[in-house]
Amino acid sequence: MAFFDRLRRLLPGGRPLEPFARGTHELERGRLDAAEAAFETAFALAATAAEVAAVRNKRAVIAIRRGDRDRAIEELIAALEANPRCAAALTTIANLLLEDGAVEDAVAHYEYAILVDDAYGPAYHNLGVALHRSGRRSEAVRMLRKAAQLDARSKR
Repeated sequence: MAFFDRLRRLLPGGRPLEPFARGTHELERGRLDAAEAAFETAFALAATAAEVAAVRNKRAVIAIRRGDRDRAIEELIAALEANPRCAAALTTIANLLLEDGAVEDAVAHYEYAILVDDAYGPAYHNLGVALHRSGRRSEAVRMLRKAAQLDARSKR
């Protein structure tokens, strides 16, 4: 049940698109081809800018896992063109920056993701990791606690 609760936060109207849910399920299990096929269907069914952005962000994650950074960046740009307030896409960009060692840029992107969606737990968690790397331990703990609170709330 918590799986679908998390998906409901990503899509407007509180209902996940079935192919989007299936794609997320496959992606979590590392089945990239099946996930990609499901997200292609979800993309074709996407009716709003928020849905388009959510699907494009997932396609970017698949590209990252396949080592195709250029494709991932293209998908993230398209996601933000569809919905500049897509916290998931902003967080994915921040993750790439953090991976590249651009900690302060990553922090700025995580903070912006939180600004546009203060209930998006992954942004808090990853911000905590980035803050810890930059030596800002007390801030990091605060962000990690907030992420845990949001996760616990979504599981209820």
